[in-house]
Amino acid sequence: MQALGITITLNSLIQNLSMEKLQIEGSLIMSQILLDERWQGVAFLSLYDKKGEIVLHSNPNLIGSKINGIEDLFNKESPYYHKVTLGTGEEVFLSDTKINIKNNQYILRVALHLYPAEKLLRVSKIHLIFIFLSAFIVIFAGITTIFIFRKIEKMQIKMRELENLSLLSKVLAHEIRNPLGSIKGFAQYLFKKISDISLKEYLDIIIKESMRLERLTNELSIYANPENVNLKEVNLKEVIHEIILPFMNQHEEIKFIQQTDNIYFKTDIDKMKQILSNIIQNSVDALTDTKDKIITIRAYKTNGKIKIEIEDSGTGMDEQTLERALEPFFTTKSKGTGLGLAIVERLCEVLKINLQIKSKKGQGTKTCLIISE
Repeated sequence: MQALGITITLNSLIQNLSMEKLQIEGSLIMSQILLDERWQGVAFLSLYDKKGEIVLHSNPNLIGSKINGIEDLFNKESPYYHKVTLGTGEEVFLSDTKINIKNNQYILRVALHLYPAEKLLRVSKIHLIFIFLSAFIVIFAGITTIFIFRKIEKMQIKMRELENLSLLSKVLAHEIRNPLGSIKGFAQYLFKKISDISLKEYLDIIIKESMRLERLTNELSIYANPENVNLKEVNLKEVIHEIILPFMNQHEEIKFIQQTDNIYFKTDIDKMKQILSNIIQNSVDALTDTKDKIITIRAYKTNGKIKIEIEDSGTGMDEQTLERALEPFFTTKSKGTGLGLAIVERLCEVLKINLQIKSKKGQGTKTCLIISE
């Protein structure tokens, strides 16, 4: 647009001058345009004839010189815009326009420096980058804020659930345990006294269901009201062996592999036993419908942490089940309470243990406990 404006101005001035005046005043006019603040960035101005000779130039010393390649411009569309590199090494923008003076055709060339446009372009790029970064920061801050609010909301919901469970467990402990103990006790007494097999069958159901309710009450109490942490030094290898021994005696069909080191650390032994027992019980339950029944327990130190791995060759869990595995009361078992892994997670929080569960349908489950020394 700048080149076009200069071309129109120069052409108008040239057409109003005679050839004699043009030869005298033309270069002066071009020099004045170069000095005019309105036309910043002009490199030079020139007028060429069909032979390629310079008729006028903003640098009068170049008048009469011949430039190669000018003849070809008369065959191109006008105006013709292109870039060339000068002898100084600078690249300039050229606007070559055919004009008629006294029935003769000439090329009016306007050469512009590129640095003003490049400077403007750099400023524009910086501005765009700034806008992009600002937008990114705003979006990132918005997403982070939403994430934090959702995290807080989930924590508040969980706190309310724990408060409700805590209250419920206290009610259960106070209002249900005593009568439940009486029901179970009398049922066991009658079971021993009565010889009628059909009645014994009903009493056996009462005893088993009472025991199930008793177990549920205990699990609720553990989940909602974990006791104060009582730390003492233990040998992890001995604790694991003590936990798996009853399972080995009750489930001879399962192969238990223990690969544990003698690791001494401080923990609440009762809560640790509860965690390990619940995880192993889940692994045992997962082997019900599998041919190869193997449970592997590993315990070792790595990178300043104690790692316990319990891996089974069971049925495994699909993604949907794995996502909900730690939810209280969620279970895929017909007689499960859905509190086994929920208690594990709760006790891990109390003991500051990092709990990780990996599982695939048909490929078994691997539970990891990572403990900082």
